[in-house]
Amino acid sequence: MNRYRVLALLLLALGADAGAHHDSGADLSWHVVAAGLDESRVAIYRQRDLVGIFDFSCDLTDAVESGVPGNGASLELVKPASNPDGLLIVTCNVGAHSQYLAVIDPMHQTSQPAFAFTGSYFVKWELEDGELWISFDEPCDEGVSVQCPDGFETLFVRYPEEAQDDKAD
Repeated sequence: MNRYRVLALLLLALGADAGAHHDSGADLSWHVVAAGLDESRVAIYRQRDLVGIFDFSCDLTDAVESGVPGNGASLELVKPASNPDGLLIVTCNVGAHSQYLAVIDPMHQTSQPAFAFTGSYFVKWELEDGELWISFDEPCDEGVSVQCPDGFETLFVRYPEEAQDDKAD
């Protein structure tokens, strides 16, 4: 039994180095604890304190490998005017075509993202004039029509105000 425990700890340590972005001196840092095809786990820290451990139903393996462009998986710190301490944005691919985005607010001790959404084909974010905007596609209510020729529409949400309104619906 001890031999398997030692082997498991060794494998965890080797995998941990690949995804280590934890810096106890940084205001916000993270560590990809585990990443696989269908699920990943990320530990997020505010300096030395653990904010939470977050489970995602997607593959964050490519996010571990820094400098891999266009892989669809990333963990990025952004500082919109509404959250000058920063938010962590997690993006990854889900299934064959969909993309997932989660916004984690480290000021709240929780293991749930403050906002999460899966787009049919894409979810994107950008900072514009200090505001975080999230765009995603979803099927049109009326299906394919003159107003919606490809059957999908792009929606825009401003975080946190509009995202909180969407969660209340």
